[in-house]
Amino acid sequence: MTEHADLGDLSPFAAVYGREGVANLVSEGPVRFLLVSGRHDDDAWGVIGAFWLSIDGARGGFVVNPQALWQGSEMARNYHSARRRGWTPEEVYRFWQDRVGASDAVMIDPQQHADTLLHVYRRAGAL
Repeated sequence: MTEHADLGDLSPFAAVYGREGVANLVSEGPVRFLLVSGRHDDDAWGVIGAFWLSIDGARGGFVVNPQALWQGSEMARNYHSARRRGWTPEEVYRFWQDRVGASDAVMIDPQQHADTLLHVYRRAGAL
């Protein structure tokens, strides 16, 4: 999921968009990311998505695993809500990075790096 100016509140899944084009995912890189695990929609535990941030800190977002639309969309809505309140992509990322480990109903892995955003989508299970 990349940045979008206005998500609206049409449904609980309003923050979840279709898959990005592969060309866009390959053109964004290198990036850093935080894998987030929690309950999938079928009640199994696994990766629900990933916060990502461009190396220059100017762009970021939350990639949602399609197996975890409910909890993943909540994380994406959290990201976009913070952006609407004036937080920068780097501030949102840093907020979640400070919560590595168990945080409420999710587990956040330590920061990792990827050559492109495509790698993040693969690690998050979004492709």
